[in-house]
Amino acid sequence: MITKTSHIKSVLSICLLLLTALLPTVRSYASGVADSVYFHIRLDTLGNVHIGQVLQLTYALVNSSSAVPFDSVAPPVFNADIEVMEGPKSHNRSSYTFVDGVEKVTRETGFYYLVRFKQSGETPIPAASVKVGNQTYTTPECRVTVHPPEADLSKLQCHLRVAQLKKDFVKYCATLTCNARPDQNPPLLTINGETVRPTNNSYSGSDGKEEYVYKYYFSSNGYNVACKELTFGGIPYSVESRVSKIDNDVFNLIVFGVVCALFELIWWLAYRYRYREEKDAALADFVLKRKTLPLIIDWAYTHYGASHMLMLVSVISLSVMGIMFYTNGLFVSAFLWFGVVLLLLAYVLYRSQRRKLDFSSIPTTLDKQSIYDKIYNLSVTYDWDVDHYGEDCIVAHTNPALWHLTWGEQIFIVFDQGQVWVNSVNDLNKRTSICSFGHNKRNIRRIREALTQGAAIRD
Repeated sequence: MITKTSHIKSVLSICLLLLTALLPTVRSYASGVADSVYFHIRLDTLGNVHIGQVLQLTYALVNSSSAVPFDSVAPPVFNADIEVMEGPKSHNRSSYTFVDGVEKVTRETGFYYLVRFKQSGETPIPAASVKVGNQTYTTPECRVTVHPPEADLSKLQCHLRVAQLKKDFVKYCATLTCNARPDQNPPLLTINGETVRPTNNSYSGSDGKEEYVYKYYFSSNGYNVACKELTFGGIPYSVESRVSKIDNDVFNLIVFGVVCALFELIWWLAYRYRYREEKDAALADFVLKRKTLPLIIDWAYTHYGASHMLMLVSVISLSVMGIMFYTNGLFVSAFLWFGVVLLLLAYVLYRSQRRKLDFSSIPTTLDKQSIYDKIYNLSVTYDWDVDHYGEDCIVAHTNPALWHLTWGEQIFIVFDQGQVWVNSVNDLNKRTSICSFGHNKRNIRRIREALTQGAAIRD
């Protein structure tokens, strides 16, 4: 056991001695590289290089102390396998590192190209030379392995949208959103025939899902926006271009006006057809036959006013969705769901208002004169105005106080054998009111008590 422990200690001691001897050599080599001047090639890419990818190829002179970067340049000569998309463009960069508490500054000066490889296999990168003072620097030989195009287009999603902004200094924002990084860095758009780079871009990734967003701000009278040579893994990807049909806010107002006018016309025609018999029908005969209140067109507008307004707003919301999709290619589902919810609410409210027109029966043994007297006493006590005393019906309306929660009620009493048919609804000659806060039920209760029980009138 003692021998084994001694052996382990010896091995550790040898390792420490070797590490101590090597550390100065590594540091010296790093320092020498950082302080030396050299000219090199750098190809900016992540992962493998594929045909069709647009990459940045940089030729950089490192650690030159000359005030004038280059006295002369022998640029690279690209063969047919490398397509130059842009360049050459100026390249300047500085980086700072700390080694043993000492700051090291590395400066790069040079130029770069945006290139695209057209063939797979081993491709040589052409060399370049620069002269600084009396010294000539040449890049070392460099080769890159180019792979065939590869991309899972079945999972790829890329969308182009254009939105109009309400700002003075810019009018539109085109947004390209993809769930994978395009080969082009950055992807370019053609806006009205002009090639445009993104104004800003962002990346987000979570739960294995990625999203690359590129925004392009521009101002023009109308637009034609399309992606320029968009590829993924060297495979072309087609995105539908966006063309403005109309570029005028007045057009939107005209559309809204036309939509509202058509809606109101259709609503009016529907009312004329629906109430073509009721508007001319005798009240008593219609109630005895249908057990519901006949409506004229004005009364229908008042009684179903809330449903009418909800449907109008729903149609406007759906119109906004349609205009945005037509002019900008944007489908905003919020407008669709808002319109659908309002349509459903309008239908529910219509059914509720429809039930309020139904009459209820009150059996009675009183003759018509006695009924007249009872209703007259009620009108005096509760300040009702009797609009019609007839052989077949009585019609009255209430006169609410200023603090009353509704515009008042209309009361209808239709005579029948051994009974009367009674209903109380919110005043149809005034404004729309979807709730009587119990006043209609109270009016019917008072009439029922007066006609059936002979009870004293009470609140």
